[in-house]
Amino acid sequence: MSEGYDVSAYKDGEWWTFEIAALTSPSPRGGDRRLVALGQARSAAAVAAQARALVSLWTGEEDPTVRVSYRLPADVRDALDQAHTRDLEGRAALAGAAALRRKAARTLTETGLTQADVAALMGVSRQRVQQLVA
Repeated sequence: MSEGYDVSAYKDGEWWTFEIAALTSPSPRGGDRRLVALGQARSAAAVAAQARALVSLWTGEEDPTVRVSYRLPADVRDALDQAHTRDLEGRAALAGAAALRRKAARTLTETGLTQADVAALMGVSRQRVQQLVA
């Protein structure tokens, strides 16, 4: 059984065409030419299922693993890459802010303030302070 198949998909008119470079057969013209497995799907969402069906047909594998990558214009790919980077940075910033809130709540309660007082100082509910110091 293989570790999976890489599938490259692109918009081709009304259809999504995909190629599976790992699946080839000799060209009927002979020589060193090889034919690459091609398939089509009506939507980008259907590519993976259609690719699995094609791999199963070629190899006999049941429920093979496929990894689909979509060929997109460079500006779209760049925008998506930047969005992904900013998502990661944002999540890291949120995690850092949460750690600072926990530290502040613990420090204030350790100085003898009640959870109600800490809640008022931090602008959160007493129950939230309880969660932060737990």
